[in-house]
Amino acid sequence: MFAKLADWFEERAGFKEWVNRKRGLPIPDHVNFFYCFGGISFTIILLQFITGLFMIFFYIPKPEEAFNSILRFSNEVTLGWLMRNMHRWGSTLLVATLITHIITVFYHKAYQRPRELNWLSGVILFLVVFFFSITGTILPWNWRSYWVLVIWTDYVGTWPVIGNVLKWPILEYFSVSRSFVIHILILPIIAATLLFFHFKMVKRHGISGPL
Repeated sequence: MFAKLADWFEERAGFKEWVNRKRGLPIPDHVNFFYCFGGISFTIILLQFITGLFMIFFYIPKPEEAFNSILRFSNEVTLGWLMRNMHRWGSTLLVATLITHIITVFYHKAYQRPRELNWLSGVILFLVVFFFSITGTILPWNWRSYWVLVIWTDYVGTWPVIGNVLKWPILEYFSVSRSFVIHILILPIIAATLLFFHFKMVKRHGISGPL
């Protein structure tokens, strides 16, 4: 029965055929472990999406309820502690793998022609991940979240010319709910767009060769 169902699905979706076609793609001889950090980063991004989607159903984006909702999620919901810790430590691990990926690309000079757009989209994506980390740290709205907000807005205020122009609107219009919307909606849309473009460019130009 299951075999017939699998054959029916495969005939219409062609999933096995797609997997076999991808597995059959040639891999250059010079590719080693350090070339895998882009794929590792993408895998972590997918895990962040899954764990974050799970947490959305329990998090309450209100200052008086945010931290308590996370405590309830971690202590009372089945596997809630696992999802939260995977999401929390995944963000740190993602920054580390992206930095390694950027260093590897820079070392192999893969940012040069014709891969300038690969490099630019990757660097912007790294900045987006950094904003993910900041807004995610703010969401629990405990003492750590408060000081993260204070430290980063003070840092923005040190920027020449535009620092004070940006600092005060950030503080004036800040709320936990707005940070929540930025974290789960605006940044994911930007990240998905950049990832799609980045992969298109990688597919177009292929894996860079050795020096």
